[in-house]
Amino acid sequence: MPVAKRETELYRRDAKLNHNLLTPEEREKLIEPFLPDPPPRSSKSKSNGLVRNLPDGPEDSYSIPLIRGFLKNQLHALVFAIVHTFFSVYIRLRQAYHGMKDRIFAILYYHHRTPELIQKDVKGLERLPEHVSVILRLEDGGRGGSGLEALVDEVAEISAWCACIGIPTLSIYERTGILKAYLPATHTAIQRKLSSYLGPQHPALSLRAPHMAPVDTSPTSENAPTKKLSVILLSVEDGRDSLVDLTKTLTDMTQRGKISTKDVNAELINAEISESVMAEPDLLVLFSPTVELSGYPPWQIRLTEIFHVQDNQGVGYQDVNDKTTNSPSTEFMALLRPPIVRSATAALDRALFTKTFPISAVRVKNLRDISKIKTGLEQSREILKLERLLNVRPDPSSTIKGAKCLLLRPEVKSGDPSTWSPWLKEAVKDESVGIVDYDLKLDYEYWTYLDVMTSLLPEDALGEVPVGFAIVGHVAHLNLRDEYLPYKNIIAEVLMDKNPGIRTVINKIDDVGSQSEFRTFAYEVLAGPDDMQVEISESNCLFRFNYSKVYWNSRLQTEHKRLVDLFQKGEVVCDVMAGVGPFAVPAGKKGVFVWANDLNPESYECMKDAITRNKACLFSIQFRPLVSLSKCPILELTKPPHLKPLLFDGILFDSIPTTTKLTHHQVSTYVQPFNRDGHDFIHFAADDLLSLPIRTRTLQSKPPSRSAPNKPLPPPKTVTIPQTINHFVMNLPAIAIDFLGSFNGLYHTHESLFTPHTSVKLPMVHVHCFSTKSEDNVKETKEICERISEKLGWTIKPGDEEVSVYEVRDVAPKKRMFCASFRLPAEVAFRERRVLENV
Repeated sequence: MPVAKRETELYRRDAKLNHNLLTPEEREKLIEPFLPDPPPRSSKSKSNGLVRNLPDGPEDSYSIPLIRGFLKNQLHALVFAIVHTFFSVYIRLRQAYHGMKDRIFAILYYHHRTPELIQKDVKGLERLPEHVSVILRLEDGGRGGSGLEALVDEVAEISAWCACIGIPTLSIYERTGILKAYLPATHTAIQRKLSSYLGPQHPALSLRAPHMAPVDTSPTSENAPTKKLSVILLSVEDGRDSLVDLTKTLTDMTQRGKISTKDVNAELINAEISESVMAEPDLLVLFSPTVELSGYPPWQIRLTEIFHVQDNQGVGYQDVNDKTTNSPSTEFMALLRPPIVRSATAALDRALFTKTFPISAVRVKNLRDISKIKTGLEQSREILKLERLLNVRPDPSSTIKGAKCLLLRPEVKSGDPSTWSPWLKEAVKDESVGIVDYDLKLDYEYWTYLDVMTSLLPEDALGEVPVGFAIVGHVAHLNLRDEYLPYKNIIAEVLMDKNPGIRTVINKIDDVGSQSEFRTFAYEVLAGPDDMQVEISESNCLFRFNYSKVYWNSRLQTEHKRLVDLFQKGEVVCDVMAGVGPFAVPAGKKGVFVWANDLNPESYECMKDAITRNKACLFSIQFRPLVSLSKCPILELTKPPHLKPLLFDGILFDSIPTTTKLTHHQVSTYVQPFNRDGHDFIHFAADDLLSLPIRTRTLQSKPPSRSAPNKPLPPPKTVTIPQTINHFVMNLPAIAIDFLGSFNGLYHTHESLFTPHTSVKLPMVHVHCFSTKSEDNVKETKEICERISEKLGWTIKPGDEEVSVYEVRDVAPKKRMFCASFRLPAEVAFRERRVLENV
């Protein structure tokens, strides 16, 4: 046995016997050959100057790796810092470069509202088209609303683009023809857009539609790129009806012998169509991956170049239309109209609106394959897609219970395999599907309000079909023109059918405020019960009121939000004509202190209800008397002897003695309602705020809910009500300016509360008013400032610091609502209190 192996066995036996076989000396001698050699020790030389730096013993030998590791770490840190600095500088330079590059390209290729740069876009064209036609689409399915506003804005954008590059004629095709009902409003929108692009150099504008009187304006400058821009509005009826009318006219003239059949040729038809509707466009633009004309008159695009590109949803003047890739054919869309009834004065017979369209359908033999088959038909673009229509239908000819079929586009014929796609042919060959005839029946429920009214109203009443109305809760508020009053009941009935949330339809029969100082109006109920008790949600606040007894305008929601956004938490706002609280209550929920007033007792009660309902005070007030209550108006409050929380006027008080006198302000919430005359209230609110006996309040969170009674309360908060008012709101457009005289001497003898003595500024006044309409509002702004100056007894002018006139909305063809905002002049606020003669 080798010596190494024998020694190994001996060591293992010793280990098994718990090291009792060998002595320690024998064991050490046995394992010594297997130990590594000790490190060689360096010889020391007294004459070597480095000897003191060499390790002398075991401790010195271990210090060398530590030093090396430290130096290595420092080197790594240094290299990392250098690399990090280099790349940081590189990335910053790269970001700056790309930021500058993007800005340059944005100016070069997205020059919004810069006519000179827009003109560069077309310099590379071989020929500038004289007539451009664009296909647009009403986004909300023909119900008006926001989709109509977007459509009008798109028309204005495209018109401005054509005017910038010198295209004299633009035709806009929208299938339903809803723009024709708003010809003056569309004309105004285009005029404004032209002014924003071209300023005073915009061209004359002519807006017209076939068989309707045009709306024209004269040019403002001889230097305009286009001397006159003609915009034509088209719909599906202009193609079909024009051909029908022309056919009838030519037939009648032939029968009477005025012309012969030889005279009826292509040139005559083209000339008549061009004169009655429009000439052929040079370029047709639509935004869709495929060319889908949506009923565009085919005889008007025989020699037209068609350009189509997919819409990018929001790219300035390029944003026109989002067209689905699976629209039905032009011929089918032209036929997809409700039956012509023309019985608007009779009772509504919904059965007359049922119409059947013969098409084809795919019969699904195995219902488990229906999803796969539908996907295949969508990819081959053969499935029928119509708004408000399900394309998966029960199979009427199948004997199998629950059998389904998929509707096909009208150009796919069941008896003509040449109209089938390769995918459909393969599916039929595999016998997984079958193609059958299908009668698509569309009834009254399918047609839109505009479809039904176009069918019901006589032809001479189709110019401006009533489509605009205000919705207040469940009430639809119409303002019908005289020519539509004979059809008011059927209009209301159809309107209620097509809007399930509407239960009552009314028509205003006099002007707002003509019979009442509270801005209410007389009305007649056209459909549904006479139930005017409505519930409105606005700005996350709930309002309940009787619409016939208070004033409410849903179209002012944006204006309400705009002003509330100006108010900062902790400020004080005085709403002089508050109504039911559309400014006051949202501001109170925001943490703004509001003194809200309205002369109408009904509005005052509804405002109090809204304050309680919406919890305009987010905290309860912990009672801490700071001054004597004997000099203040008091309310008597008796609390039971136990110390449970007590709710009084919507405020929770803790640990109040058995009998405690509470001032009015100690039980107030963020919103204080009042029922006073507006002239008196302006001074009252300022004085009332100055005389508050308790200004610092400790706001304590409400007790925990029943579901978590042991949840700890957050710490109390302390708020301070300012001594002065920050904003006045006066939303009574007809006469609000007349109240401005009441601001004279508002803070007489209180000059020390404001700048320059403190950092507090005098209040901003936001007064609503009516004026005329113009493109730039320059004349109106000057006129409004003059009216304000007359009532204040102090001149304010457009362009002064903190003076602005904001356009709120159009209220009539020649009437517009504005909001004038200005800082109350010190000369008015600090003068001796008096009432001006012109107030």
